[in-house]
Amino acid sequence: MSQEKTTPKELKLGDAVHLFRDGDTLVLAHGGASPDAVIDELVRQKDTPEMKGKHLNLFHLIHLGDQAYLNPEMAGYLTSTSMFMSGKPMRQAVAEGRAHYFPCHFSDLPALFGTPPLRKEGFPRPTIPVDWAVVQVTPPDERGMCSLGPSSDFTLPAARKARHILALMNDRLPYVGGDNFVPFDHIDYFVRTSSPAHEVPVKEPGEMDYAIARFCAPYIPDGATLQAGIGGIPDAVLRLLTDRKDLGVHTELLTPGVKFLEERGVITGALKGHRVGKIIGSFAMGDAAFYEWMDHHPDIEMHPVDVVNGFREIAANKRMISINSAVEIDLMGQICAEMVGGEMYSGSGGQVDFVRGAHASEGGISIIALPSTAKSGTVSKIVPYLRKGHAVTTLRNDVDIVVTEYGAAELRGLTELERARALISIAHPDHRESLERELYTRLR
Repeated sequence: MSQEKTTPKELKLGDAVHLFRDGDTLVLAHGGASPDAVIDELVRQKDTPEMKGKHLNLFHLIHLGDQAYLNPEMAGYLTSTSMFMSGKPMRQAVAEGRAHYFPCHFSDLPALFGTPPLRKEGFPRPTIPVDWAVVQVTPPDERGMCSLGPSSDFTLPAARKARHILALMNDRLPYVGGDNFVPFDHIDYFVRTSSPAHEVPVKEPGEMDYAIARFCAPYIPDGATLQAGIGGIPDAVLRLLTDRKDLGVHTELLTPGVKFLEERGVITGALKGHRVGKIIGSFAMGDAAFYEWMDHHPDIEMHPVDVVNGFREIAANKRMISINSAVEIDLMGQICAEMVGGEMYSGSGGQVDFVRGAHASEGGISIIALPSTAKSGTVSKIVPYLRKGHAVTTLRNDVDIVVTEYGAAELRGLTELERARALISIAHPDHRESLERELYTRLR
């Protein structure tokens, strides 16, 4: 983002995409603030004289909206790179070599952005050129500042490193404070639009979610600071905390479960010890009611992900409790949270950031919560060894507590044998005997 004031130029959407030059890299805002109108227009104009022959690189995470930009016919025109595999089209495109997966802790991402030509000195060295930051913003406030709404995360750092900024100025985007603003006079081009933030439907947690959540909830005391991701298990945990007092929130992703507790007076942030009274997040996804709750909320702040997920920032909160999920865990306690069937399924995100930060917090712990089985009970998620080729997301030495619907295994401080036995005790009963046999064979 240029540090010099400019005179932003208003354009029509169809003309705005003509600004992109062959070889440019576009870093896209994500989640609820995905700038899908720009990407949809790029797809529509693929064979127009203005765009024909150009090749553009897209860098994004969770892009909500139509995914036609990942269709095979877009190869050679639009190439996506992402550190999170959001949806089947992205997984298929990566598997076929038409898109690329970018392994990275979420907290490390902002340091990898740079303005072409990328500087070479220092480390980490920027590897992701930001020719364009393509963002959604609110109209400027009385200070001339445009809120990025539900996506500060890597979006604001990219805007600060970008050669150019193209903004969709959306009068229906929730206005959210914190370190979450772009000065209007630092925007190069903008397109006026009026559409709701992208919604992610809120689903009622299922019976399995609550079964697991009941073993997580006792680890969350009054005054705890919470990090919980999206999905049935975290939502179920939050719904079981209505009798707690003075909970705080410091989380990578804000979800409607936080709204549920804040409206019931459970979340006050009074005892966090850091950013007291504030609900801190990096990005947000939810339904329309959730975004309406966020809009101009005086206690909600969005900050870049290198801040929110920073080790010292997380650890500064008191009684920090992180709740994350896994695909499988082996008898040594190694966690794979990003691959299924030998292929990338999601991404590591900020799991390691919060597992380590929570452990370093005064009175903090990390919880890995998962169902004991998959595929209607036929496959155990507690396994002798991680599947061949599966990445280790979280190292065994970093794991505190693992929870399934059969109980909690407190692994930290146990020997390798004790860890294995603790994990077997929370495996599905149908799979415990085979795990015991494997353990016996290993010890012979």
